[in-house]
Amino acid sequence: MDLANFNDYQQNQRMYGGTAGRKMGITYNGKEYLLKFPGNLKEKQMKNINLSYSNSPVCEYIGSKIYELIGMPVHNTILGVRNEKIVVACEDFLEDGDRLYEFDKIKVTFEPHFLDSNGNETNGVGVDLYEIMMTIQEHPFLQDVSGVAEHFWNMFVVDALIGNTDRNNSNWGIILRKDGSKELAPVYDNGNCLNSKWNDEKMQIVMDDAAKMEAEAYKARRCIFELQGRRINPYYIMESMEYQGCLDAVHRLVPEMGRCMSEIQTMIEGIPILSEVQKRFFTSIIECRYEKVLLPVYQK
Repeated sequence: MDLANFNDYQQNQRMYGGTAGRKMGITYNGKEYLLKFPGNLKEKQMKNINLSYSNSPVCEYIGSKIYELIGMPVHNTILGVRNEKIVVACEDFLEDGDRLYEFDKIKVTFEPHFLDSNGNETNGVGVDLYEIMMTIQEHPFLQDVSGVAEHFWNMFVVDALIGNTDRNNSNWGIILRKDGSKELAPVYDNGNCLNSKWNDEKMQIVMDDAAKMEAEAYKARRCIFELQGRRINPYYIMESMEYQGCLDAVHRLVPEMGRCMSEIQTMIEGIPILSEVQKRFFTSIIECRYEKVLLPVYQK
């Protein structure tokens, strides 16, 4: 694949929020895009990682393309360069007059408030799994939006495949169109996947040790969601078969994952800025999760 050159594009008038890395809007080929830059890595926070910048733009691209290959609605992404940095351009899916309501803004308006599984009153940022399910099921704003619970569990399962640990309440939501209609926003903000802050040395160490690879792939992983105040392992949630919505998502998506696994590998292999170690690590950890957890749960 060829990298796009974003050097000559001026910033547009669209402003974007979020705390992960620098962002700016540009108009590219007649469409509005959000450029995401790699975040700086502070040595005191990222010990033993010899990187100046995170790999989040390329991980955003890979994670989004995997969603696309599996067949889920996702924002369009283009990998490119601006000012000698690797950036990812994410197409803005909002038309003039539309509004995006992230789930945290919906959740905080629930009335009357209810208690999560740890006894705390509901709020926008709380990621208790029971509380999220209750909001999806009961919030009046969501009652005329079809497939919200299905969408949540679909993201839960695909995020488990790509190792996205940060599907928080502010990076998925509902589009309110200017005509008053509502629809699910396509999946967006996928950069916190595939160990985006790791260097080649750390990836190689894990690949050389089967136990470390299994621990990093699924045994020791945690996602953003909690139960009774503790972050959960998404693979254990799937293996427990406790949540029917999760099982339904496994049955929907695992065959699609198997169908496109070779396409995922080809896509990763074709990214010119990746080292051979990165290519092997990304494909190996995805295959490990698929073969050791997702496929066995589906077969059960």
